[in-house]
Amino acid sequence: MSSFCVPPTQLWLEVSPEVQNQSWQQSQSSVSPRSRWNVFLNQVCVSTFLPWLQAEYVPEATIDTLPITWELVNGTAINLDTKRLILIPDKSLETREFSVPQEWIDIPQWAGDYYLAVQVNPDGEWMRIWGYTTHEQLKNQGNYDSQERTYSLDATQMIEDLNVLWVVRQLYPEEQTQTGIAPLPVLSATQVENLWQRLTSPTITNPRLELPFEIWGALLNSEDWRQRFTHKPALINLRQWFQNIVADSWQTIETYLGTQPDFAFSFRQVADAAERSIQRVKEIELPNNQAVVLMLTLTAEIDGRVGIRGQLYPKERNLFLRRNISLALISASGEIVQSVQAREADNSIQLKRFKCPQNTRFSLQVVLDDFNFIEEFES
Repeated sequence: MSSFCVPPTQLWLEVSPEVQNQSWQQSQSSVSPRSRWNVFLNQVCVSTFLPWLQAEYVPEATIDTLPITWELVNGTAINLDTKRLILIPDKSLETREFSVPQEWIDIPQWAGDYYLAVQVNPDGEWMRIWGYTTHEQLKNQGNYDSQERTYSLDATQMIEDLNVLWVVRQLYPEEQTQTGIAPLPVLSATQVENLWQRLTSPTITNPRLELPFEIWGALLNSEDWRQRFTHKPALINLRQWFQNIVADSWQTIETYLGTQPDFAFSFRQVADAAERSIQRVKEIELPNNQAVVLMLTLTAEIDGRVGIRGQLYPKERNLFLRRNISLALISASGEIVQSVQAREADNSIQLKRFKCPQNTRFSLQVVLDDFNFIEEFES
């Protein structure tokens, strides 16, 4: 494709081989094909468009999106003094509709003023901006897709000539470009921690669709979301335990007792083969060189569910649990289903036994003052 194929009102820019190579190399560190395309397209887009913008119109324009964002959401924000551009690249040759991820519309810190539809050649050799619109128009006139969580406009509703944007900014600097954004809920620190523990599981390939948008948006609206997302804890598959496939951090009772002769709790292994009950333990280090032991007892139920009991014990013989240490069951949505807290002289605490159908996700959390341990499981 050459610039002669592009309508004269649309901006067409050639992408240098250096930008193509650098963008491709940067994208290869992403895990999923979707995120690799996001990284590649956005890096090509911003590395080509921003220098042009700075040279032609706004020397002080700056990018306001870190590459980690592209792992989750397509799009790039650029600040223009008092206004904000959102570039949404796409490799599709179809330009009949412009779709914008909901995050760029309904999260206050992410929302922009102008939204640019960018077509990027799949090989990254060129890009063109085939139209733009405003936040107000997308929100008030766009079609909302609740499955994909996007706002879309027909191409006929877009302004094709990007020069119009610069003229409007010059003649009408106070132009109304944004409409009202509903406030997002305020999440507790514990709920934020629980949700990020779940979302960073390697089994979740598209975190942005995993939670109700209000909860997801509230997470991304926080200042430290990028730091939390980079931490990816492992998901523990409990059904594998029945096949004797267990993560290294969990041990059998016999193995643990062999290395910890002072371990204080009494236990009962269920011998009935029909119930197929097994027990595994994990030692958790607390502050001040103290430790507790989390024990899970699993039972294969006849209806296909897994029965689970969680218990917490002190590691040392003849010691009580620290007062106010708690053990909690957290649902996949980040809510506390049940919780138990140690009293003054408790030598163990346990959750009520619960049953999970196959592929149910949940977390167990141990909290003591500022210490917070959480592990995610799948039944």
